[in-house]
Amino acid sequence: MSRKTRVEIKTKINYSNNIQNNNLVNAVIDSGTMITFSSTCLMNVFKRFIEYNKIYLIVSNTVSDESVWKPISNKRFALNAARIKHLFNQKLVNVVNLTSEVKTLESKILELANNSFTGDIGPITLLQRGEAEALALSKVYNANALFIDERTTRSLIENPARLKQILEKRQRQNVVPNKKNINEFRKMFSDLKIFRSVDIIALAYEQKLFDNELDNGKLELEAALYSTKFAGCAVSEKEIIEYLQKI
Repeated sequence: MSRKTRVEIKTKINYSNNIQNNNLVNAVIDSGTMITFSSTCLMNVFKRFIEYNKIYLIVSNTVSDESVWKPISNKRFALNAARIKHLFNQKLVNVVNLTSEVKTLESKILELANNSFTGDIGPITLLQRGEAEALALSKVYNANALFIDERTTRSLIENPARLKQILEKRQRQNVVPNKKNINEFRKMFSDLKIFRSVDIIALAYEQKLFDNELDNGKLELEAALYSTKFAGCAVSEKEIIEYLQKI
C-alpha cells in the first residue's frame, strides 16, 4: 500500500450517525470478511480492532445463516463457523433482521450496479445479492464503513473509470459505462468508507493490536497480509510490497 493509502485508512472512519451512541462507529461486515479472519487465525487481532476503534458492527440474519448456521454442521467448516459464532455471542458483531426497507433498497442497488456497464452482449453483472444486501444495510442503518473483501463494490464507488479498464481487460471486449446509473450509485454511498481485511490488518498493526495473537513485527505483518490475500481478500502483491517498504 502506498503512503497515501495508509493515510486514507487512518482517516476513513467518521464518528457520527451511530446506532447506539455518539462514541461508536457504525459498520456493516460482509460474510467473506468474517470468514477471512476466522480461516487465517487472525480473529483475536480483529476483535482487538473492533474494541479499540469502538465499532458497532452489524450483519443481517441471512449473513449469520451463511457464515455460521449452515457451515457449522459441516465438519470441514465447523471450526471457522464456531469462531464467527463466538463473535456474535460476545456482541462484537450484532445480527439484525432484514426489513422491507432493506430489501427494497437492495433491489434498487442491484438494478443500478448491474446496469452500470454494458458489454457486447448486454449489461455486465457486477454485484450479487450478498454485496447489495450489505450496501443496503449500510444505508438504512447509517453506517460509516463497510468491511468487504470483494473488489468490485469498492471500485464502483471509488474509481469507476478504473473498473471499466479492469472489465475490458478481463472480458476482452469494449465496455460502455452508463454514467447516469454510476453517478446515482456513487451518490448513494458517497460517505461510505470501504475496508478490506488487509486494510484492517494494516491499521491494527499501526495501532499495535497484534499482541494477543502475534508479535508486533514486520515479519508477522507480512505473514498476516499475505494470509488475507490467500484467503480471498482482493489485494495485489504489489500493494503488499509497497506497504511493507514503508514500514
